[in-house]
Amino acid sequence: MLPLNHCLQTRTEEVAAKVIDGEAIIINLANGVYYSMDKVGGLIWEAIERQSSMAAMIAEIVARYNVSTVQAEADFQRIAEELLQENLVTVSENNGSAPMTTESRQQERLPYEAPTLNIYRDMGDLLALDPPTPGLQDITWKEPDDEPKK
Repeated sequence: MLPLNHCLQTRTEEVAAKVIDGEAIIINLANGVYYSMDKVGGLIWEAIERQSSMAAMIAEIVARYNVSTVQAEADFQRIAEELLQENLVTVSENNGSAPMTTESRQQERLPYEAPTLNIYRDMGDLLALDPPTPGLQDITWKEPDDEPKK
């Protein structure tokens, strides 16, 4: 069981992610596997990016969705373990929890669905053949015409 006063942090060197319309799209650049989480999972990923404590994440889930604290904590612990097993996040001591968004405090509680990490391994081989290269945009490329003539 993960300590709730700690936070999850994305492995920024190996993971690219974006939340679009409440769905988190995550790519592990090291192995080419990509993932998705929607609804509650998208909220969890946004909270991970804000570096909220795990306790604050669970409180935000309970405030936004119609779920008990016990159920939200159990589901959160399960999804956090999956994210750790897939090397998408690490656990670190909390530097102070990011506050819950005002948006989640003002909304009516939504129907709850347990968060699910959907894993897609079908692109791994393709990305292994042509892997994304972090930092590639920092290299100054020269066109063949720019080469000095001898």
